[in-house]
Amino acid sequence: MSRPRVKRNKDLPSNLYRNGVNTWKYRHPLTGVWHSMGADKAKAIAAARKLNDILIPTTDLVSVVMGEVTFGEFSKKFLSEKRRKDGRQLAPNSIRTYTHSLSRCAEWDDKSLSAITLFMTNKLLEGLPASTSIETRSLLVQIFDLAISKGLVTENPAAQTIKRFRVKQRKRHTLEGLAMIRGASPQWLQNAIDLAMLTTQRRIDIIQMKWSDIRDDYLHVAQEKTTDDPEDEFELLEGAGYVRIKVNNELQKVLDRCKDNVISPFIIHRVPKGKTKNKGQAKEHWTQLEAQYVSREFLNAIKQSGAYPELSGRQLPSFHEIRALSIHLHKKAGKSAQTLAGHSTEKMTEMYASGHEIIWNDADIGIDLPFKDK
Repeated sequence: MSRPRVKRNKDLPSNLYRNGVNTWKYRHPLTGVWHSMGADKAKAIAAARKLNDILIPTTDLVSVVMGEVTFGEFSKKFLSEKRRKDGRQLAPNSIRTYTHSLSRCAEWDDKSLSAITLFMTNKLLEGLPASTSIETRSLLVQIFDLAISKGLVTENPAAQTIKRFRVKQRKRHTLEGLAMIRGASPQWLQNAIDLAMLTTQRRIDIIQMKWSDIRDDYLHVAQEKTTDDPEDEFELLEGAGYVRIKVNNELQKVLDRCKDNVISPFIIHRVPKGKTKNKGQAKEHWTQLEAQYVSREFLNAIKQSGAYPELSGRQLPSFHEIRALSIHLHKKAGKSAQTLAGHSTEKMTEMYASGHEIIWNDADIGIDLPFKDK
């Protein structure tokens, strides 16, 4: 509890103080920084009152009486009810990402939604790295949009902030560089690289492909997600794409190489060291690969191959960047990769209500693998 004001200052609004004999200063209620308010007492008082109205959130007592919902309560409800644009539940990885983003707003959990000001939102976002700020801002915009639709607030403070600009550090793959990486990779990773090159699919969709997805000479890919990830300018929207890829001779060669003496439901698979069959892991099958493991092994292959010696750290292209190279090669060959990649605009993927038919987008592979095995 703050000390009571001395008698001569009792007429002053909160956060306004004398700065010497004839001047005044204002203490920012959120940052604690002092600001000079000049020598005119009346102007200083008027300014302090206006600043307090803007900067000091609604008190908890008022929120309780008004029956307002706290940010923590509402954001948890938002996450539990959020669905993808096709109506399906969020994937576990998406839930983890959203939960992690919300953890950055933990200081707001006990504040009412209407108490979250534009200043507070800017302060939070400006304290984060650019990519993280963009991701968090996007989530906050969705949360406050929903709150507005329910009549809980009248403004969206996140939408009023200016979206940060992120300087892209990660470079693209070159054909020569990726060939070197592939040559330094274990067989399962070579297979994954080849599948990514031919199909343009993401890492998560590559490692989730199953033999049972091949039906009627087509590889069916129910894409895990499409996002507005700033790392990938090919992404258009959040939701799911349903792509049916024709198994041509080139793709069949890769699928044949994926078949080995390990019985696995997954096309891309590996035998882990120690063969820990579901030992404390939430895997569908013990041969299933985890996305982060693929990324780590791909990075190891980059280092072992000596590819891109001029790049380091975040500049090194990831497994995900194979997608960009594949789309580039398709365009260069005069083939459209739009449907293959799940980016349909004129022919949008349709998903009807539960119990209705999923409409698959048929796609053909437009390139041959550029790698030459020894």
